[in-house]
Amino acid sequence: MMEQKEFTCIEPSYLEKFFCDGSKCGGSLCCYGWQQILDDAALARYRALTGDEGEKLRQGLVYLPEAENFGFRHKDDHCVFLRADGLCGLQIQYGAQMLTDVCAEYPRKTRLFPENTLERALCVTCPVAAELILQNEEPIQLVQRQIQSTRSQYFQPAGEAENLQVLNFFDWQARGMEILQDRTLSLNQRLSMLLQELAAADEKLPWGRDTEDSIWTPWNLVRQAEFFCRFTAGIEDNTQQTQNYLAVAESLELQKMDGIRAELEEKIEQSYGLMLENYLVNEWFKELYPCAVLGTYAYNGLYFVVQWEIWKFLLLLELNGKNGQEEVPAVIRRTAGWLASRLNHYTAARDVLMELLRINKG
Repeated sequence: MMEQKEFTCIEPSYLEKFFCDGSKCGGSLCCYGWQQILDDAALARYRALTGDEGEKLRQGLVYLPEAENFGFRHKDDHCVFLRADGLCGLQIQYGAQMLTDVCAEYPRKTRLFPENTLERALCVTCPVAAELILQNEEPIQLVQRQIQSTRSQYFQPAGEAENLQVLNFFDWQARGMEILQDRTLSLNQRLSMLLQELAAADEKLPWGRDTEDSIWTPWNLVRQAEFFCRFTAGIEDNTQQTQNYLAVAESLELQKMDGIRAELEEKIEQSYGLMLENYLVNEWFKELYPCAVLGTYAYNGLYFVVQWEIWKFLLLLELNGKNGQEEVPAVIRRTAGWLASRLNHYTAARDVLMELLRINKG
């Protein structure tokens, strides 16, 4: 029996509108390719189901030696419980309580803070969530709600109260969102201001400041391309989508295209700046910046900014030479999903990105 607990949840207001509906996406990510590992409670429920129904369900499970645990069996690269209409057969037959923690919570990412406080946001790897977040006509706003949950074991611990207070974490999380939503500045200017303030904040924190005054200036295309190639090689990304990006990058004369890049970036930001802003704000909040990775606040800021450089490069690869304005929102969603999926679902991504930062700082 799963214990229900009450939490104070801080989350973007868009979450109130979200519900998982596989009929809209066909389970295009969460049920395809990606192998879900069963949590202990779910496995116990499946083993306890009796009769023919229990036997049929357990035939859909498979032991995964590399994970030393069970997962759902896949056929034609998708979960065997995925129905033709894109809905989950387990949920339809038994209800949401029969789902694993991963299946029930994705694409929500939930962090557990002291005193039963949560922060929760959606991942844009889910196409339904991506449309809700990126094409929201309003800036992302946080709200506070009281929620009930039986899946608190799945929530990720976010730190001890004393450490969070010493680091002024919540103040800097809020300040980062404020800067990223300052529309009197371009996105590059917002990110530059954010890095400068984070570097100054380091002086008052236990580790001190470890950067020069100039932390980052926007990269040219050659540098973006080199970083992108090293990143995809480091995470061993051999997917067709990535191979297509690499082929396009190799075919372009990048040294001659910086003028085109600047013009294209300006046009995209003028027409679709809110989509780009919403992605950045959502990632900043969801990933607990400026404490997302081990390092100073300025280092966390730089780790955040290089993802922006990768994303800008992908947008150029996709949009260069295309004139159809109706294609741009779909391209923004697709490239944001590519980046988020690598950072969230490729286990080596964080280490590779941090190592690349060490040799490409600034």
